Amino acid sequence: MNCRNSQTGNAATPNLPSAVRVLVVEDSPTARALLVHLLEGDSEIQVVGEASDGAQAVEMVEELKPDLITMDVVMPDMDGLETTRRIMARRPTPIVIVTAHAGSPELNVVFEAMKAGAVDVAPKPTGFDQGREQADWGRELLDKIKALASVRPRSVEETGSSGAGMLRGENTDA
Repeated sequence: MNCRNSQTGNAATPNLPSAVRVLVVEDSPTARALLVHLLEGDSEIQVVGEASDGAQAVEMVEELKPDLITMDVVMPDMDGLETTRRIMARRPTPIVIVTAHAGSPELNVVFEAMKAGAVDVAPKPTGFDQGREQADWGRELLDKIKALASVRPRSVEETGSSGAGMLRGENTDA
């Protein structure tokens, strides 16, 4: 578990009230380091914490109150889908699932993530390669995080159904 605050947080964005406060949840140290590196390179984003498993993430959300969470799916003990469900039940927060399954035929993971309350799904980075594809991926993820940070998802109790990720103000009449 790695909590950050205004004294130990991102040097590029200390005490910026307008910075998007992000909690990164990823069990792979390499993938987590890549995400944190990407996020900290943007002056409008502040990484406020890093969790390596779901249980840490649930605790850290209560303590840090991030604006948005990036969430891995495959983690030991409590996977990202169950972690998302628990966070949405306790403190609804926009969650972007970052997974290798985002563009794969294994779409069930994407649907399950949205059903659990995630607001979006993004592909997992492939490495520290600075090629055009990696740069495009990073720019898209940063834009997505900034756009979705202001979304306020509703909890299951607010929707009265299993649609924990329904957004406030969304028209549910079909």
